[in-house]
Amino acid sequence: MSIERKSSDRRKLRAGMVFVLVVAGTALIGWGGLAAWQAVTVNNGSTASTLGVHHSNVATVTGGSAVPCTDESAPGTCGAIFNVTKLTPGYGPTAVGTVTITNTGTEASTFNLQLTSAVVSGDDLMWTAANNTLCADLKLTITDSEPHTVYAGSLAALPSEALNNSNGSATWNPADSNTFTFSLALPPNSPNTDEDSTCTAVFTWGQNGV
Repeated sequence: MSIERKSSDRRKLRAGMVFVLVVAGTALIGWGGLAAWQAVTVNNGSTASTLGVHHSNVATVTGGSAVPCTDESAPGTCGAIFNVTKLTPGYGPTAVGTVTITNTGTEASTFNLQLTSAVVSGDDLMWTAANNTLCADLKLTITDSEPHTVYAGSLAALPSEALNNSNGSATWNPADSNTFTFSLALPPNSPNTDEDSTCTAVFTWGQNGV
């Protein structure tokens, strides 16, 4: 009886050890292995966006209709600033057109105006390439709504001019605007080379974000 009891006790001990090992192995897998519990946090919707530099340009020839355009539709949809005919010596100074510039973007900006080109062409067979003085002889005056004189001088000599908004500030915040009036004059001493000529000018309004 004593021998059988010892053998039985050994079997129970071995079975107990196996059970403990199985439980220990399960614990290792369950708590530190493939079946471990996890938690996460997620940051959604992170974005980075930019401001935009844009403006509108509304040109009105004196006596005509307003022609609006934007920097995105220019130059094809922008109107002429003036369209004056039958000039003679001693003409003007006369207001011939206006342009209203508005900062339609989301960024504060500075604006400038410059003459892109000024070309003289002839209106009849008597005109020659040497008769190319009209653009230089025409006197251009540009004023804003303050009123402030932006430029006064030869049309052909217009440099790049910095522009203020209607409050007189060089920094145009979004929605700021100003209206610029163009006036022309042809002096009484205009030479014969100005006869039968047409001056075609292109003006560019520049915008720079600040």
